[in-house]
Amino acid sequence: MGPDPPVESAGGEHQASAGTKSVSEAPAKPTEAWWRRLWSKLQSRFARQIALVVVAIGTIAAVGHFIGGMIGWWHAYELTFGHGDGAKPSTKVALGQAEPLSIVVLPLSIEGDATDVEWFADALLGDLVTEVATLPGSFVIARDTANTFKGKNVDPREVARELQVRYVVRGSLRRDGSVIRLNLALVDGESGRQRWAEKFSVERARLGQALDEFVAGLGRSLSIEVQRSASDRSVALSPAEVSADDLAMRAYGLWFRGLNRENLVAGIALLEQAVAKSPEATRAWGGLVFMNSNGVTNGWLPDRAAALRRIDEAALQLDRLDPDGFFSYQARVIQSFFKRDMATMLRQTEAWVKLHPSHPVAWGGYGIALVFNGRADEGIPPLERALRLSPRDIYRAEWQYRLATAHFMVEQYEQAREWGKTAQTSNPSLPWPPIHAAAMLRLGQSAEAKQVFDEFLARNPGFDVRRVVQRLPGTDPRFVEGRDRLVASLRELGMKVTQ
Repeated sequence: MGPDPPVESAGGEHQASAGTKSVSEAPAKPTEAWWRRLWSKLQSRFARQIALVVVAIGTIAAVGHFIGGMIGWWHAYELTFGHGDGAKPSTKVALGQAEPLSIVVLPLSIEGDATDVEWFADALLGDLVTEVATLPGSFVIARDTANTFKGKNVDPREVARELQVRYVVRGSLRRDGSVIRLNLALVDGESGRQRWAEKFSVERARLGQALDEFVAGLGRSLSIEVQRSASDRSVALSPAEVSADDLAMRAYGLWFRGLNRENLVAGIALLEQAVAKSPEATRAWGGLVFMNSNGVTNGWLPDRAAALRRIDEAALQLDRLDPDGFFSYQARVIQSFFKRDMATMLRQTEAWVKLHPSHPVAWGGYGIALVFNGRADEGIPPLERALRLSPRDIYRAEWQYRLATAHFMVEQYEQAREWGKTAQTSNPSLPWPPIHAAAMLRLGQSAEAKQVFDEFLARNPGFDVRRVVQRLPGTDPRFVEGRDRLVASLRELGMKVTQ
């Protein structure tokens, strides 16, 4: 026999075998040894490939499981906390439990052949959504979600249930010659009952220019009606169902039904219940500020000092809860007014209109701040803007009286007379100084002026010069000169210096 073939040691080196071999170490035939070595290598390589495949599959599965888990977590997060398009509560609640001011504005339908104004309908949808969303405490479904209903004949109740909102706004647009007419309606999402409807019109040639103020006016009208509707609903709630926000909405409902002593006193009582129920009720704190301020200014509250203290307390709460919100800015402006710090009032109203450029109350505040700072001519445009933004506002008589004051200050007596008369017609219960009577006297209409003044004094027998100064504070020389002219005219007509 020939020599033994070489074998591999554990270290892989070739060694010559020596001595007697056991049966297991018997030499193999050359061809068999070759096949066995090849098979061993194949097995080793195959095993490594299999191992790699298994590891790869395992890694993919693990990554897939992780991604799936993250998607599931994110979906749960969006449903619970999301505020984007289509965000909904994580658990479906009854429609009656939806947020008090939850609204969806549906796409407007176009009547007849008015394809050239389809862009206007689309723009109105987006801008209306934006305007209504400025209503403090509102929850408005985003435009893209609302637009999924475009061209569909939907039941408002089904839409409300699907989106979990209380109110649905729908409308139509049609062209009538050179005029574009818009029909808008507010529908209760639970009952399907129409709560409010109104028609608006604008000249086709002015669509582009008119869009901003047109939409802002629509949004303000709609916001007022939504608040009225929400307050109606809250009245029907059982004691257990009444929340702080529902109490606040009742107070606002009274406010929007008429600015007078009775509604204001009842509204303040509801707002006090609201903040006692929840110190986090921002809407209620905001209401306490402006209702108390109106009560003080109009002489409707018996304890002026207590009302002023409550304004300061509520303002502190608003700074804590929402320092950059609408109510917080309004509170700061009101505080500046009562402190007679007119320079600060002007700075605050300038910031107010920048943050809330579509809110008429902010523009009305800015206009009168300019007047108090001796810039009456500059104050007229902001006051006119407030009226354009909300021509049927419950507060419009205030803005009209402020316009009468501004025109009187710059000796535009005819405009002062007309705005004063308009304001008295809008709200006879407001005890503003009878500026139109003073303007008539300056225009040489003495008999008419005396008649108007006597009628005013019969409605407000305690009104005297002190009340004029309280309502029209300010130390700027230009303003003081105009106020002195006003006081001199009213004294000539019979107003007393002191009560």
